[in-house]
Amino acid sequence: MELLERSLSDEHRDIRDRADTFAEDVLAPRVEAIEANDEFPRDVIEAAGDAGLLGIMVPEEYGGLDSDFISYALALERVARESGAVAETIQGHTFATLPILQHGTEAQREAYLPEMVAGESVGSMLLTEPGAGSSPTELETVAEESDDGYRLTGEKSFGTNAGVADIHLVVARKQPQPADSHGVSVFLVPGVGEVSGFRFDRAEFMGMRGHVTGDSTLEGVEVGSDALLGNVGEGFRIAMGTIDMARTGLGAIGTGIAQAAHDEAVDYASERRQGGNAIGEYQAVQVLVAKMGTRLDAARHLVYESAAAIATNGGNTRKSSQAKYYASDVSEFVTRNAMQIYGGKGYRTDYPLERYFRDAKILSLIGGTTEIQQTTVATESLSL
Repeated sequence: MELLERSLSDEHRDIRDRADTFAEDVLAPRVEAIEANDEFPRDVIEAAGDAGLLGIMVPEEYGGLDSDFISYALALERVARESGAVAETIQGHTFATLPILQHGTEAQREAYLPEMVAGESVGSMLLTEPGAGSSPTELETVAEESDDGYRLTGEKSFGTNAGVADIHLVVARKQPQPADSHGVSVFLVPGVGEVSGFRFDRAEFMGMRGHVTGDSTLEGVEVGSDALLGNVGEGFRIAMGTIDMARTGLGAIGTGIAQAAHDEAVDYASERRQGGNAIGEYQAVQVLVAKMGTRLDAARHLVYESAAAIATNGGNTRKSSQAKYYASDVSEFVTRNAMQIYGGKGYRTDYPLERYFRDAKILSLIGGTTEIQQTTVATESLSL
């Protein structure tokens, strides 16, 4: 997009180049193995740290690049063109890193951020619960005060990188509950196996293979008093404090996946011949290509409009919800129709299109469904 390109600074372009080099040299050779084995690609995440992609918005004093959200969106979109699963893994890690940066003590920042930025330590946010979703008034996980800190008990669902993370940000209700709040707070919990009582069962999904999430159970997990992130009662505000960023990041992932599928389909339509002509010469294919490209450009505009708002003034909820729901829908539309252009070959697993299609689907479900985003756009527009 010409308007976007003209607005980028040298710093933005440098970080996009970093992502491009990482995607081509490190990620592309590993994509097929990640898809086949469905194993968490820790080596790739470490390489992303080496490339600076895990600390784009983190100050230099902790090893980061000290850039803005536009740089982050550019990098995430480029990674998603190669692998939606790795892009979502980076996304989950980033939104465990930023709360520590924004709300942690200096001791917590120094203890966690350098290793997280370097990819030596992976982060995960555990908010959602089986029976409560993300409602702060219904969370059942509790953190009881103990002699040395807190004792956590409860169950969590989903949470990108849950189980494989080295540091989990667990949202729990502090007991005894304060009189002035629900007591919802965030606690820093080490990885599974590092503390007793912490179990994880990985869930299997139709797409995003290599991306790890599932069900976490905490049974009397003991953490020190220094495990509290921020203040008691601020947990939901901390967990949701980066929501505009998270939604826009998911939009960037959707745009990246859609771009990859679009490029594959256009190249195929130009080369594949049927009846003596390239199939791209047939009007039915041309109509699909036109719709795919136009919707993709529109989605990208919404994503970077929201990214610019975040970089300029901290974000805009209406814009982030627009970016998230529309880019998710476009990702499904483009990947589905790219398969259509390929015909039967698009359904084969030795071509990447079916992977793009499976990876795209989850974007309309996580981070708030498409229907929730549409409701948010409407209520923000109507000032309700």
